[in-house]
Amino acid sequence: MTNTSIRYTRRPNWTLYVLIVIIPLIVFSLILFQVLKSRSNTDLKEEAHALTGVHGLYVENFFSETIGRLESMAIYLSSESPESPVTKRMLVASQQMDSRFSNFYVVDRDGNVIATTGSLEQSVNQSDRAYFSLALLTGLTQVSEPHFGRVTGRYIVSIASPVISEEGKVLYVVVGTVQVEKLEDGLRQILHEETLRITDRSGRILMQTKKITSGVPTVSSSLQLEAVPWRVEVVLEQDYQASVMWPTGFFGAGAFALLNVVYFLVNTVLMKRRLAKELEQIEGDKLRMIGTIAAGTAHEIRNPLTGIKGFIDLLSEKYQGERDQYYFSLIQTEINRINSIVSELLIIGKPTVPSKEVFAIQPVLSEILPIIESEARLHNADVRVLMAQEPLYVMFSKDQFKQIVLNLAKNGLEALERRGQLTIVSSYAGDRIQLRIEDNGRGMSPDTLKKIFVPFFTMKDTGTGLGLVVSKRILDNYGGRLLIESKERIGTKVTIELPMARP
Repeated sequence: MTNTSIRYTRRPNWTLYVLIVIIPLIVFSLILFQVLKSRSNTDLKEEAHALTGVHGLYVENFFSETIGRLESMAIYLSSESPESPVTKRMLVASQQMDSRFSNFYVVDRDGNVIATTGSLEQSVNQSDRAYFSLALLTGLTQVSEPHFGRVTGRYIVSIASPVISEEGKVLYVVVGTVQVEKLEDGLRQILHEETLRITDRSGRILMQTKKITSGVPTVSSSLQLEAVPWRVEVVLEQDYQASVMWPTGFFGAGAFALLNVVYFLVNTVLMKRRLAKELEQIEGDKLRMIGTIAAGTAHEIRNPLTGIKGFIDLLSEKYQGERDQYYFSLIQTEINRINSIVSELLIIGKPTVPSKEVFAIQPVLSEILPIIESEARLHNADVRVLMAQEPLYVMFSKDQFKQIVLNLAKNGLEALERRGQLTIVSSYAGDRIQLRIEDNGRGMSPDTLKKIFVPFFTMKDTGTGLGLVVSKRILDNYGGRLLIESKERIGTKVTIELPMARP
């Protein structure tokens, strides 16, 4: 028979490529993008919250220290005349020591400035100031809203701390004006890339370190201060390019390469399967062609063979010589061999489907066991049979089952060298029956194992190369399988597998 080869041109399977590469790449990239975006937002929120705490603490400390200094001065002035030179020196020294203050005033209950670090002539009556009035009324330190100083012309915050006598009466009020720019300078020293915004109780922006880029997504966190009625807010701009886009791009490139490798492997496997299926179909077509030819010529072949066989029988009766009888036996053997080949070809090409019956394989094996043991004695071999205790039922043809088992057992015995052993084991695996025929003979090489189901391939001098092909063909018709494992110098294991049937 001629060898048939199939050449495949590797073409891209676009449907498979989309399913294995494009869709997973898009899905995984989108998932990663969302995960990284969510994580980036979470990290940025945590960073904004932490920075808000840092800046809020700085502002709180800033005003706590200035309020504390002013209240200390008020306590000192409760025992000192505000018009004395000592008071003047104390005010000047405090201003020089703490540059956050632009001026100090000692104001009487009518709002008149009676002592200051600046010029009394330029001093302005404080009675119209809300923080001054509240300090007189409550006896507690008050902080003003940021405003432009009428004397300094700067953006300031005024702090009013009452001077209280031993009887609990408000004698004077010490006023310190804090420069807002000093607070801003201190905050800028601890800024990084965030935008810091401070608003008063009405939402008016008192300070903002920089403008927020338009169209850029941001994350913000705010904190209400306790020392002053202000709110500190930190705004961070989201840089998706560094935190999301680049990692997603790198992942996409790596995933694209990996998915292409997966596609290549899957496509190769599918092509091999398709090739194997087509080769199997071609082999089937070959067998059917052989069967068709055999079916068409069997009658023409067998009729002459019958005549030849009859004449040989007559001649063997006439010529009784030992040499003549030897030749006649050879002719009869070859005629029987030709007849056997024709019968096997008919089974391969056009297998008959005999009536099926349900039977347990153990009794059938017991029937043919003497034949196998007789063959084993000819090969100086031992036969070991291990049958399952429970009946193993199959739906099959008894005659063909016997034919297959005898054929496989004979192959195993013929493969034995010296005194070997043939083992027959019946069992079940799930919903299938298994019959294993094992020998410890010479075994087969991997190359030989690939050819065992090729018609007319044989390693025997007198074999037809059709026994295994016929057995596999019959089993295939019944939904069974013929599995063969072999290793050189170790042996061969042949497994017949059939669906389990109910009695």
